[in-house]
Amino acid sequence: MLDGIRALDLTDEKGLFCGKILANLGVEVIKVERPGGDRTRMLGPFYEGEVNPEKSLCWAAYNSGKKSITLDITGERGKHYFRELVIGADIIIESFTPGKLESLGLGYNDLSKINPRLIHVSITPYGSTGPYKDMKASDITLAAMSGLMGLTGDEDRAPLKLCLEQSYCLAGTHAAIGLLYAIYDRNISGLGQHIDISTYECVILANYREPMMWEWEKRIASRKGDRLFRGKGTTKQVWECKDGYVTWNLIDNPGMIKNLVASMDKEGMAGMLKSIDWDKLAITGLSTEEVMPIEEQISAFFLKHTKKELEKISIQRNLTLSVINDLCDVMESDQLIRREFWCDQGYPEFGTSIKVPGFLFLSEEAPSRVRSKAPRIGEHNEQIYGIELGLSKEDMAELKKAKVI
Repeated sequence: MLDGIRALDLTDEKGLFCGKILANLGVEVIKVERPGGDRTRMLGPFYEGEVNPEKSLCWAAYNSGKKSITLDITGERGKHYFRELVIGADIIIESFTPGKLESLGLGYNDLSKINPRLIHVSITPYGSTGPYKDMKASDITLAAMSGLMGLTGDEDRAPLKLCLEQSYCLAGTHAAIGLLYAIYDRNISGLGQHIDISTYECVILANYREPMMWEWEKRIASRKGDRLFRGKGTTKQVWECKDGYVTWNLIDNPGMIKNLVASMDKEGMAGMLKSIDWDKLAITGLSTEEVMPIEEQISAFFLKHTKKELEKISIQRNLTLSVINDLCDVMESDQLIRREFWCDQGYPEFGTSIKVPGFLFLSEEAPSRVRSKAPRIGEHNEQIYGIELGLSKEDMAELKKAKVI
């Protein structure tokens, strides 16, 4: 889709996902690492538990499809070679603190003078303007400030952070979308632009209905754990079963509920649910206390069955029930296997291959598969510096000795 476009990736964990998306879309993404390797190579977990910058599984996950060169852009010689690279680049992705690149003479205004078509993406915690712009933040900081943590967890316990670094993935996704718009605009105007990504704002956008609830009802949503607001009360969403958990919502869908009751009755477990006129009962009109006796009956039925058994019943009866998978279940999913979603990516440095997600989407005209494994430290120095910039082996050896590359 984006073959022929080159991006220089200067991000840390806050922006690595953006480059990964672009690489899957066909962009030649060159990860610019400091001499000795990027610090994100020391983020675990590590292959077979060996703490080694070449064996970080986190690095492997977020940098597949990219190339790697080493370069110290803080020194004058490093700045010179970086500017040489910028001349032939289309995109820069970076996650430095606001003003850092400007202080080095490598900000957007500086670089656009030597490459007017350059699209420069800055991914920072709070954006490049505003009173928080110089503040540092982590994933949990941003999740907390966004309001999402206040909505996550049980109401009688402390708020919970979403698993993994969701804020960084959201920022990377928004950055990739912004880049696609900028590329489209450049095709018309011939000029690049600066894209300012605030990770904080990206996470806030995940609050899809709570701002409207406050704006129009002056009501602040609270944590309800596995329960979902339904009109007058709440209903259970996560149900324990024989070998794990499933998710199912008791909603105003008489046909679906009657199908579930019929399945329960077949095993003599419907009890008082058989006497309810589901066509006339409105679940949204019941309080949480009134819903609980119904849920207790259903819970007993779910506890008798395995996840697979309940999934089969759901498919047969159109219950829209879903099993809650662990990662092993996901890796062995018949659906994903049939669509060839997983692919085995060879890693000679590990002496094995790693199963990784294979594509962003399926399209006959615009493939988006993982193109290559994550690169070793400076794996493409010779290609970029030697072949493209014309440096001799002696020049490169001297630059390496001087810790420029």
